[in-house]
Amino acid sequence: MYKQFLNILFLLSVSTIVSQNYRGIISDINQNGFHKILLSPEVRSASLSNTNFFRILDSKKNEVPYILLNGESTIESLYTPFTFESVNNTKDSVSSIIIENKNKLKLDHFTFKIANTKVKKTFSISGSNDKKEWYGLVSNQLFYGLNEAEKTTVEQTFSFPLNDYAFLKFEFNNKKALPLQILNVGFFENHFSKAVPQVEITDFKIKKSAHKKNKTTQLTVTFNIPQHIESIVFDIDNDIFMRQAKILVNKTRITKKRIENYQDTVISFDLHSGTHNNFKIPYVFEKEIIIEIENNDNPPLNIKQIKFFQKPLYVVCDFKSSETYEAIIDTTLQKPIYDIVNFKTSFNTDLPQAAITNFSKINTGNKSNSPKKPFWQTNVFMWLCILLAIVVISYFALGLLKDLKK
Repeated sequence: MYKQFLNILFLLSVSTIVSQNYRGIISDINQNGFHKILLSPEVRSASLSNTNFFRILDSKKNEVPYILLNGESTIESLYTPFTFESVNNTKDSVSSIIIENKNKLKLDHFTFKIANTKVKKTFSISGSNDKKEWYGLVSNQLFYGLNEAEKTTVEQTFSFPLNDYAFLKFEFNNKKALPLQILNVGFFENHFSKAVPQVEITDFKIKKSAHKKNKTTQLTVTFNIPQHIESIVFDIDNDIFMRQAKILVNKTRITKKRIENYQDTVISFDLHSGTHNNFKIPYVFEKEIIIEIENNDNPPLNIKQIKFFQKPLYVVCDFKSSETYEAIIDTTLQKPIYDIVNFKTSFNTDLPQAAITNFSKINTGNKSNSPKKPFWQTNVFMWLCILLAIVVISYFALGLLKDLKK
């Protein structure tokens, strides 16, 4: 048993030490600045669906920092400034801010940029279409906390009932404190950016088999290389149908000192003639999957086409047009830590697009393309330490067992 345990650990260490290396050239860099690169299914498969193994290198083999952006819809806040006039009525101790809504937009808040202060204020808001007759919106509301520690100004948002008045008036009570210095007034509006179309996986074969005894149809889908699948679409040429289906993957496990093969269910769903038959799939990274459809006493479905998709995944990086770059995959690398990830929200998808070309597997013995690490940071060192600890512990344990027998 002890020898078998050591053999298993040795095999695990060997599999960890042996790396998979790929390299591609980054092309279409026609200007200086940030570009986005779509990671193709081929690149994501080579990385074993783990972007920790991905690096961008310049001509001197130095790492170039990057961030990852997906192609899902995101919320963007757009700021629209408004013109306003400020009037201080010293007699009534009131400051009035009148904001013109020229385009009659439907508004429910304004954001004021105010010079830092520690005063408390009450305010009222009213609306008008002619600046003569005013209608109440908010009355005698208290606000404070107008102090930003590291800035000389602070942004304060005032909410009110949705309206489209041509003019909005804010009245601040100055009886207990001096007037505020209001520098700017504007409106933040949230917009959903358009989602980028999904990336289709096209390199696969389908083998169809009918099981009359179980009254099922099985479609065995074999990809050329393991793929990360996130959604599936069926094109079925039947008028009326409703069938239960599921996606299976082949797995192995060890039970009672023997290896057992079994099929694991990834997801179950219903194929229905009244829907688009488009399904999201939990995490799957496989070379082969099995789609099993229950027919009951019905004839098998006439499936014209099945499509598989990934959500688009982009790398955003700052390039120079005079420099040459390459993308590498090295499965011995760990997750990089770059400063640029702290500024992810500053980027959008409207960037010039570069591409990874001539992507292919390279000699695993050639380490010149990957950043060099100290020996004590490598997987080899880690496994040597683990094996050494096991040997030492086993030596003392065996000694204790001998003493107990005596």
